[in-house]
Amino acid sequence: MSLEATQQQTEPVAVNFRRPRAEDGAAMWRLVKEMGGLELNSAYFYALFAKDFADTGLVAETDDGRLAGFIAGHRPPDRPDAVFVWQIGVAPWMRRQGLARRMLDALLVAQPADIAWLEATVSPDNAASMQLFRSIARDRGVDCQEQEYLSEAMFPNSHAAENLFRIGPLTSEFSKKSS
Repeated sequence: MSLEATQQQTEPVAVNFRRPRAEDGAAMWRLVKEMGGLELNSAYFYALFAKDFADTGLVAETDDGRLAGFIAGHRPPDRPDAVFVWQIGVAPWMRRQGLARRMLDALLVAQPADIAWLEATVSPDNAASMQLFRSIARDRGVDCQEQEYLSEAMFPNSHAAENLFRIGPLTSEFSKKSS
């Protein structure tokens, strides 16, 4: 690899954050398929999620309109003071630039003041995601509660267990603070 190619990979790519739109669904589906590692849902699911849950989602795109990453989230009906991050996708060419963290920070800033908790589930073998969510709690000076949430037995295939990460309580002051 040339020195020039190495330098291009280490320089952060500028992205813009915005709410997802239904027309982003196809690009979100392609990104998940391309990156591997995340559970791939139907293209319809991503379009519907982007349309109906835009308030708890986020898209990161480059100036030329390429999808660099996304967050799909929702507010659980039994925990309306939480935003639950269901999936974070980062394009392979955007890895190691802190994009997942920047997207989460931007998502929190965009949430209404009544959001007190950031939640996500993480499988026990996903060290990078565990580190990401713990760092958000640490940097905001709040708790990161971790507990068993969905056991392997709840899935019909060989899906790993999912542990719940519950970060907070966030205050308006903390949720508006970007790291």
